[in-house]
Parts: sequence; C-alpha cells; structure tokens
Amino acid sequence: MPLIAFAACVYSEGERPADCAGRPGVLHGDGAGAVLFVYGMYRAGYVSNPSLPRRTERLQPAVFAVTCAVAAVPDPARYRAAQVFVQLDAGLLLQMVVLAVVTIWWKISYHAAGAAGLALALLAWGGTTAALPVAMLALVIGWARVRLDRHTPAQVAAGWLSALAAVLVDLAALSASRQ
Repeated sequence: MPLIAFAACVYSEGERPADCAGRPGVLHGDGAGAVLFVYGMYRAGYVSNPSLPRRTERLQPAVFAVTCAVAAVPDPARYRAAQVFVQLDAGLLLQMVVLAVVTIWWKISYHAAGAAGLALALLAWGGTTAALPVAMLALVIGWARVRLDRHTPAQVAAGWLSALAAVLVDLAALSASRQ
C-alpha cells in the first residue's frame, strides 16, 4: 500500500519521487494497526479465531478500524497532500463507517472492499494502466476469500460494492470542490 500511495503521489502531482518520499503521510502503512489489534485480541483470548467468524467478535475490530480512519483524517492536510488524497481519505472513512454498521448484522469482506477500493481509485485517478493489475488482484482476493470459506460470494460482492460507493462519493465531492 505505501508503494502505491507513493506512485500515486508522483503520478497525480507530477512531483519528483524525492519530494513525495519526503512526506511522512505517503510512506506509512495502512491496515497494520487493525491486523495487530485482531492478533492481540486473539492472543489474549477475546476472539476464538483470527478470521473472526462470530458476529460478536467482529464489532470491536470494526470500531477500531473506524477509529483509525477518523484519526487519519487530518493527515493529508497536515502533510500538504493534493486534494485528491484528502478526498480519498474522506472516502475511506465513509467506507469504514458503512462496513462497521453492516458488520453489526452481517459479515462483509473488508479484504475485498480494500482491494476493490484501491483498484477503483487508481482507475479514477490513474487510468486503466494503473488500475488493471490491482483490479486483477482484487478479483483474486475475492476468489480466495470464498475459496478459503471465509466469506460467501455475496459478502465479497458487498465489499466490492462498498468500494464503488466510496469512490463515487469521492469523485462527486472532488468535482463539487473544483466548481
């Protein structure tokens, strides 16, 4: 993820790679905190399985993910990121809130949501050349989640649709802010 954010910085802003690498917000890894949180809960005995098969066990990591997304909202502005990154951050927050609410009643694939969101964001702002490999990866991730019996096809499709909704909201907000 950090390498993709770095490439997006260079591509979208036309800056030299050294300028993008100098931004702390560009090179930090996303998702590591949530993984460590779930692993810690598993090791402490609060969850029965790291794949979180029980609905009651999924709520705490979902709330943690939303909290992380809220905490990250000021980052793009703090590091003087392009407006597109500010909008992507807001879209990620919206997507995390929707996924957390859905998780209360139904299991949805965060893996599929994240991969599809990245592919769609690259399609919107980087074109098909940038998005195609990540879109193929998103399909493989969705297939793997079903194949490993972690999700049903409907749960993977719901994750993909949540990403589509978040990117469409981002595009609308970005378009409105330019007018």
